[in-house]
Amino acid sequence: MKDKRILTLFLTIFIDLLGFGVVIPILPNLAKSLAASSTLPFNPDIAVGVVVGSFSIIQFLFAPIFGSLSDRIGRRPILLISILFNIVGYLLFGLSSSFVFLLLARIVSGFGSANIAAAQAYIADITPPQDRAKRMGIIGAAFDLGFVFGPPIGGWLYHAGGENGLRWVGFFTAALCGLNFLLAWFMLPESLESKSAHKRKVSDTFKGLVTVWRLDVIGELFVINFIYIAAFSMMYGSSSVLWKEKYLLTPAGIGNIFGFIGICGAIVQGGLIGVFTKRVGVRKMLLWGCPAIAMGLMIIPLPEAGTAFYVVQAVSIILLSLGNGLMMPAINSLVSRNTPPESQGRMLGLLQSTSSLARAFGPFIAMVLYHQFSSLPYLVGGSLMIVALFLSILLSKTLRVSDPDPVSEASEA
Repeated sequence: MKDKRILTLFLTIFIDLLGFGVVIPILPNLAKSLAASSTLPFNPDIAVGVVVGSFSIIQFLFAPIFGSLSDRIGRRPILLISILFNIVGYLLFGLSSSFVFLLLARIVSGFGSANIAAAQAYIADITPPQDRAKRMGIIGAAFDLGFVFGPPIGGWLYHAGGENGLRWVGFFTAALCGLNFLLAWFMLPESLESKSAHKRKVSDTFKGLVTVWRLDVIGELFVINFIYIAAFSMMYGSSSVLWKEKYLLTPAGIGNIFGFIGICGAIVQGGLIGVFTKRVGVRKMLLWGCPAIAMGLMIIPLPEAGTAFYVVQAVSIILLSLGNGLMMPAINSLVSRNTPPESQGRMLGLLQSTSSLARAFGPFIAMVLYHQFSSLPYLVGGSLMIVALFLSILLSKTLRVSDPDPVSEASEA
């Protein structure tokens, strides 16, 4: 990375996803513990869904606003402000002694998620069109690496810190974000040359989604994307609680499992997807991804404790990583190909908003189901992916005429 700005952006996104990953093995069980000791109008299991989903609902509501704001006042101010939100959010997380305090910490961190959209816009500003896909791939690599290292680090810090484990996790991540702020302050000049006067409201996102869902092909892709992200998020929202309560795993053990998920995801995204794109094409990637995720979800709660648990979880993680690696680029590609050039940015932004909304609902629904029966989130999630498969088959018939052959499609990509 010869351009220091690209390196700084890489570190910004890496630290953001590292912080997101650090709390994953800790957050659900911490939320349940704090909720159990508080006077709340709902069950502690449901409280887990509220806390885990709060980050994504704030992201859904305000990321488009911050994106529009970055067009008006510049990328640099939004990046710096979002990093400050992350610092405050992780400090609050480390000091969380009640459920309400923990919920506040995740809401503040949700505001900090604006740095991802601003970083993508920054790269678009400083990169010629022919190099943009490659540079955007740097953000994808930062996502993967943050998720590979974050959960194991979080689990280890929480375990090593003993009674102060939560503070170790929160303060460590806040310190990283502080370093990130200094790097951005000194190494990221403003990239936006012409600023927009357009103002965007929260209601604009809802209006855009309603309009999109009425479209034939695009609307069907958005529905499939929502189902897929919601089902996948049901696993993230409930598995930490399942692994602790049924299989007696420690935060360190849970962190190692999520780290393995990150490694598998990086392998699939980094190498195997290119092979699938060349050999089978985007439509079949969608058709193969749905059953892979369905099977991966349904087998999670099957084994008893012992060796069988680790074998089944390894198979599940491989299936989920493969399915996720097939579904995400396939949906993005199909949405982009069926969108006019002048609407690309807006349409892909609305797709990300749909994903954020699904990530908010998925964990909440998962914990409502978990409260009834611990295996229910994974059975329902798998069933949803079967529904997504049938919708994909119907959509595939619509796309059959316009879908190019896999080789030419790979060349275009």
